[in-house]
Amino acid sequence: MEARKGFSDRVERWLAKIPGVRTYRDREHRRETDKHLREHLAARLLEARTGLTRTTLEMSKKGQFGPLTELDRLSSRMQQMADTIRYASYGYAGIFAVEKIREEELERLYTFDLALVDDLEAIQSKVAQLGPQNPPEKWNLAIEETFHLLDALEKKFRQRNDFMARPA
Repeated sequence: MEARKGFSDRVERWLAKIPGVRTYRDREHRRETDKHLREHLAARLLEARTGLTRTTLEMSKKGQFGPLTELDRLSSRMQQMADTIRYASYGYAGIFAVEKIREEELERLYTFDLALVDDLEAIQSKVAQLGPQNPPEKWNLAIEETFHLLDALEKKFRQRNDFMARPA
């Protein structure tokens, strides 16, 4: 029981860091909470994309054209993933039905969401490694790793959607 309490406390602290997000336990606001969480995740991804756009412009100005095509593909992929997250349906009757929600389901949902945040932080870190300040031989690897991180983020988000869409 103590482990469950510690987990809940960590989740509550984590949720407090996201503006406009209430706890999932606040039964009357679960759909709204999910929407705010997804908007926050999408915004974080778009922040990383903005950094990537600045990097692309810097490289262009310095005549470093080699990675520009891949950076453009990466930017498009980031926009697509942000849109997927932001505009996903949030009318999940199974998980959000007041009488049907179970503690185990909430913990699984928290775990999914924490993993999504971790993936976003990893993506932001990789995007920071791209740029004219780093040697060109590192660009391709960082771009490839960022694509892999985006794939992992998409996979986890689909797992979350599958979980939330299933009947209780």
